[in-house]
Amino acid sequence: MADIEEAFLNRDRKDKTAFKAPPFIPRRVLKDLGTEKLKGDRYFSREFMQQEWEKVWKKTWHFVMKASELDQAGAFYTHELGKESFLFVRGSDDEIRGFYNVCRHRGNRLCQVEEGVVDTFTCPYHGWKWNDDGSLKQVADPHFFKQFDEGIPEDELGLVPIKVDVWEGWLWFNMDSESCPLREYLGPIGEHLETYHFEDCTVLEYQTFEWNANWKHAWDAFNESYHFAELHPNMVNIGEGHDVPIELCGIHSRMLNFNRTVSEVLEDRSSWTELRRRFMLSEAALGPSPDPDAAQKSAIESEGKPIDAKDMHLYEMDHRRSIEGESHLPFAEMNDEQLVHQYHYSFFPGVTFTQSADGGAIFRYRPHPSDPGRCFYDLLIFANLPPGMEAPERPEHQLHRYDDGIDYVKVLENSFDPAYSKVVGEDASNMPTLQAGCQSDSFQGGILGDQEVRLRHFHQIIDGFIDGSISTCNLPSQDAYMEPES
Repeated sequence: MADIEEAFLNRDRKDKTAFKAPPFIPRRVLKDLGTEKLKGDRYFSREFMQQEWEKVWKKTWHFVMKASELDQAGAFYTHELGKESFLFVRGSDDEIRGFYNVCRHRGNRLCQVEEGVVDTFTCPYHGWKWNDDGSLKQVADPHFFKQFDEGIPEDELGLVPIKVDVWEGWLWFNMDSESCPLREYLGPIGEHLETYHFEDCTVLEYQTFEWNANWKHAWDAFNESYHFAELHPNMVNIGEGHDVPIELCGIHSRMLNFNRTVSEVLEDRSSWTELRRRFMLSEAALGPSPDPDAAQKSAIESEGKPIDAKDMHLYEMDHRRSIEGESHLPFAEMNDEQLVHQYHYSFFPGVTFTQSADGGAIFRYRPHPSDPGRCFYDLLIFANLPPGMEAPERPEHQLHRYDDGIDYVKVLENSFDPAYSKVVGEDASNMPTLQAGCQSDSFQGGILGDQEVRLRHFHQIIDGFIDGSISTCNLPSQDAYMEPES
């Protein structure tokens, strides 16, 4: 148990009632998943890549975007996953549908821009047309096709559909028409996140980064905090990533990252350095104040006695609980942990929600169409803005190629403090070296510790889908990998 948990358990908890998201503390016991080494070839084998595509990616649910961005009839959005491109459109009947973004004539990509509004989808090659419900509208010069002498088989030539659904304002899709419904797939932990009212959030940033590594290296990097002390030295000054609570939730998982505290790996956990002041005493924590200096002073003193920097999260919990009836944020629906700490949820296979009380980020990991040594990492940043506040203009979504060099501070300057932007760059820095190293004849397999158990669980779930022991119609229970609560 981390030091921070003892302090939390010893306080007068305000969240005695039941909440949608059960707290992590006191932490639950995980079942033993073994100590088998993680073989390197799963990151570079083309055969394994193909098995993943057929048995994992084509059978599971995948996150797309906010459904509200398809805000009128004919509004469309294209999204790529692996070798496929998909087209999502709001029809004239207000229903959102999804299709393979492929012309039925010669296989051309039908829509060749990311988004727009049309009343008819027209292939730019030969001019075949489709309605916004995917039905065939027109074959150009049908008399050239003897196949159509008896009439055009319109029922056979509509755009090929995919399964779509909306959860909490987010659009998802599945290539497998026989898959279980989305909410069943997300399971109880999907309900946990409903606390945050995603339907009210505003997306502030959406950027895509190409990395020279397998997509699972990217997933692995963002699903453990064991690396914080070495790779992210700034982060241990403003949070605790050492020995964090972890839960394995069916095919998904979650962990708790502690915010506005100082890691126990540091000797000085009390003083208020410039970095700690900057991140722990922000307006987000204290609320707007006509006198920011006075607000900060009151936050770090109690009855004239200094508050240790490591205890700032306790102050903020109490503060936010005291104003829960005044805030536009749903504090009243959140347990004490949620008021300040970061709930980190990963839905199998390729999306992570890292969520704080006032906003969050979504990490999406996508395989390359043909190269197991490359992947795409998508970063979306969003916030629940106060009523009446005009949303800032979102920077243009861009694909940043690894080979071009990426300045993460510049790319994310509109939404991230440079310290956070550097964290993304620090994680990216290991991608090509991980990919190269796991192919070495000397590498005998990854050795995973207790704080990397989410990785072991994730890779075991991949193997379960590949060997057929797990499917969307045969999902392990929410508590399959957890010991019963005492």
